[in-house]
Amino acid sequence: MAEELKVPKTGYEETEGVLVEWLKEEGDAVAQEEMVVVVETEKSVVELPSPADGYLRKILVEEGDEVVMGQTLAIIGDEDEDIEEIVDRVTAAAEEQKAAAESSAEAASDSKPMPAAGEVEIIPLTGVRKAMAENMLKSKQTSAHGTTFNEADCTNAMALAKASEKRISVTALIVKATVDALKEFPLLNSSSSDKEIQIKKYFNISMAVNTDKGLFVPVIKETDSKSPEEINEEMKRLGDLAEKGKLAPGDMADGTFSISNAGRFGSLFFVPIINQPQSAILGVGKIVKRPVVVDDQIEIRPMVYICVSYDHRIIPGAITQQFLERVKLGIEGVSPDG
Repeated sequence: MAEELKVPKTGYEETEGVLVEWLKEEGDAVAQEEMVVVVETEKSVVELPSPADGYLRKILVEEGDEVVMGQTLAIIGDEDEDIEEIVDRVTAAAEEQKAAAESSAEAASDSKPMPAAGEVEIIPLTGVRKAMAENMLKSKQTSAHGTTFNEADCTNAMALAKASEKRISVTALIVKATVDALKEFPLLNSSSSDKEIQIKKYFNISMAVNTDKGLFVPVIKETDSKSPEEINEEMKRLGDLAEKGKLAPGDMADGTFSISNAGRFGSLFFVPIINQPQSAILGVGKIVKRPVVVDDQIEIRPMVYICVSYDHRIIPGAITQQFLERVKLGIEGVSPDG
């Protein structure tokens, strides 16, 4: 009996995506759970398996086309099975949905765009890019953003990172210092609604990873139970998955606080945008050697600017400043001797 290969509804508030690549051609034999197609959703790039043994009888969506959760992409069936009825039904439903969407778009547009003055490259705002744009706008419209800055001396952190057997990164040490600070100031490890503030008793740190496909924010689960070495390994694992477009929706779910390190791109400091529905995000700049005063003496030290953007509706500025000072002390207090 013929079965429909559909885009699954993930349960992570995703609604649409893009069909990236067919791994099989129409007419190919496929086994149940064999990967058949690649779809980029709003949060990840996933391979979808065949729902049954059989043949890829009919491809209904071409590479590059937009898709919605629950949409039928292809028909899997026996080699000689009559699939005309199911194809007609699925095609009719898709055309009806497309017509409704086009009608809605026409009603929302009162004017035609002006012609371009020169050559223009069009980059479709779909999948991860579209989700990023929508989330950034939603965050600015939802939260009362405030940002506070500080700077930290990375002398001890860099010495420890260099001396460690596995050559852990300074970022891993900053993550650890951040979690320690969140334990003291749990209000920053929260989310909120119109009626309540939810302070999370667990610590899952979301790490912003920029790739050619867009910005991904995978989550280091139970960060408080991990050593700096384990945090470093998990950062590498999630970063590799993000670069390859292999992150699963669960890899980016349930974050409680975010960290964005723009220092890797040369930025000294910046103002990060809160990753909704979280309430705060730590920004980390580039580590730069600068002259600073230490015990009334001028010394050259590796310094880094750090900042926190926070939702001022629920988090007082004074608490945020104390939190950031605690992060600073955690970074500076790391002992090269362990």
